[in-house]
Amino acid sequence: MTTIIRLVLAMGFFGAIVFAHQPDVEIATAKMIGASQVAPVFFDPGAKKLSAEEKSELQAFFTSIRESKKIKSVRVLAWADREYPAKDEKVSPKQIALAKDRGDAIKSYLQKDLKIQTVDTHNMTERPSKLSEFFKTNDYEVKSSAEATGAAPTPDKTGVFEEMGRSTTALVLVVLE
Repeated sequence: MTTIIRLVLAMGFFGAIVFAHQPDVEIATAKMIGASQVAPVFFDPGAKKLSAEEKSELQAFFTSIRESKKIKSVRVLAWADREYPAKDEKVSPKQIALAKDRGDAIKSYLQKDLKIQTVDTHNMTERPSKLSEFFKTNDYEVKSSAEATGAAPTPDKTGVFEEMGRSTTALVLVVLE
């Protein structure tokens, strides 16, 4: 029994060392697309609307930013109840719609309630189209950056304990003037 406890403690210590040295993928993604602030938003599975708690956290986040800086634009990366799809992976229309609704809910709240003018949304349940990849569109650049930093892991790259998973979340990235 003592051996098992020591093994579990050792694994926990090793895990703490490994995770302590991992780069913050959210900040790395923000920097790659020119943003300097980032906040995660969490949804219950299947939920399309922001909870009162998430609205409160977003309001506090933007209030603290506005105390010293001016907001130029915001980008919202919204996931459904699944991870970013691997190349050539099919995604159900229901999941695509869920991510779109989540992005729209955040955009609506930011524009109507927090009076942020420029808010772009990116549906992280869909990969960029071949056309957007060819023309290197904004959507392609954002999704490629999120994938490159690990902020948009595919289902097979979420980590042993799903610690890198993004399903049921959104990232709000703020570009300052």
